[in-house]
Amino acid sequence: MKADDPDPLDDLLAQWQVQAETPPDFRREVWRRIASETRDPGWVERFAWWLLRPKREVVILAIAVAMAVAWGLTHPPEELNPHDAYVMSISPFDPNHLGGR
Repeated sequence: MKADDPDPLDDLLAQWQVQAETPPDFRREVWRRIASETRDPGWVERFAWWLLRPKREVVILAIAVAMAVAWGLTHPPEELNPHDAYVMSISPFDPNHLGGR
């Protein structure tokens, strides 16, 4: 067979049509199978879904902000004089180099 010759199966494939009908309860059966394969979520999944609810996100954000404010009020920053701050910022041997405080 040469490269220019048409394939005899091309005509057959062009005429071929699929005539398959789905059973009347096909959708119901698919959803039944999906439901039987799914498992109950564990406590981690349930907790994650609980956290991801929009109203709870606002509450969680408000709690986080309140905790940050409380931490800031109960742990004020240490006072540094300008000389110590400069030495700490340039000394590579200082454990608090570049604002690690």
